[in-house]
Parts: sequence; structure tokens; C-alpha cells
Amino acid sequence: MTTLESESALPTTHNAHASMLEQSSYDLLMVTAQLIEAACRARDGDSDGTRAHIARAVMLLDGHPEPGVTRQTSDRRPRQIPRGGFAAWRSRRVTAHVDANLSGKIVVKELAASLDMSVGHFCRAFKRTFGMPARIWIRHRRIELAQGLMVTTSASLSEIALTCGMSDQSHFTRSFRRIVGETPSSWRQTRCGAMEEWP
Repeated sequence: MTTLESESALPTTHNAHASMLEQSSYDLLMVTAQLIEAACRARDGDSDGTRAHIARAVMLLDGHPEPGVTRQTSDRRPRQIPRGGFAAWRSRRVTAHVDANLSGKIVVKELAASLDMSVGHFCRAFKRTFGMPARIWIRHRRIELAQGLMVTTSASLSEIALTCGMSDQSHFTRSFRRIVGETPSSWRQTRCGAMEEWP
């Protein structure tokens, strides 16, 4: 390899490393939001909600972003692939692609092409694997990222909306309310207020 070739390979390696760091910080933001939500549920006496949010945080840390997947700690067998679903490597590839592009437009056709699948086959396999259609799952991932940003930064809701790939704050608010059950501003006030109360 010549000096010129090694210098041209350096930016690509640097960009890949920067992308991995950005991805891991997004993951940590989502985990933070889940743990804060678990603490709020515990404060309110909701033990089932607390367990569910802690389990979700653990799944995210384990690299399983699927909302419906549960893991048994006593059983270390590999995760079962649902009939007609994605193999584990395909799930990871789709998840990595989505998470790397949350701030932009994500097209199902491009996701299918990244796995060399037809759109119809991709959509069926995606739903079997993740438990919901791709566009809804992507929206959930955007909202999880937004929750992490809301509790860890002082960015405005409109900035967070754009960072998460929403077209504007009203689109973000509608999606957030549909998934979480309350508006982003009230959710943020409750969580930030609860964090200030804890010692």
C-alpha cells in the first residue's frame, strides 16, 4: 500500500469510527430515557411498568432493539428466529442502518435493498421479527431517541424533532403523543422535575 493509498483510507476509517461513536451515544440516550421512565414508574408505585422499562433498557444494552423481545436470564440459548422472520445478522444490519439514519428520511425500499430482498418479502419478515411494520418501528426508535435527548440535553423540542428526523415540531408532538400517551413538553417536565427531586 502506498502512502497516498493509506492516507486516502484514513478518512474512511475515521468516518466509520465517528459513526460508531455517534451510534453508541444514541443507544445510551435511549437507555437513559428508559431508566428514567422506570424510576418515575417506581416512584408512582407501578412495579410492572418499572420492570418493563428496566427490561427494555437491558435489551437495548444487549443490542436487541426489538420492543417485543424478552430474554430469559437463566436460559442462554440463542434467540429463536420467528418463522418467516430475519436471521440475527439481518436484524442487526437493519437496526444499524435505521439507527445511523434516524435524523434523515428512511425509505423501506432502501432497507429492503440493503438486505437484497423484495419490498413485500422484507415487510413480512420485518413484521414477524420486530412485531410491527417497519414504518411504525422506525417511529418508535425516533421517539426513544427523542426521549433520551429530552432528559439529557437542554435542546428545544423543535431542535430535537429535527435531530430525530421529524419534519417539524407538530409532527413530532403528534407522533410522541400517539406512542407515549402525553405531549413531549409535559413528558419532559415530569421527568426533569422528578430527576431534580431525587438526591
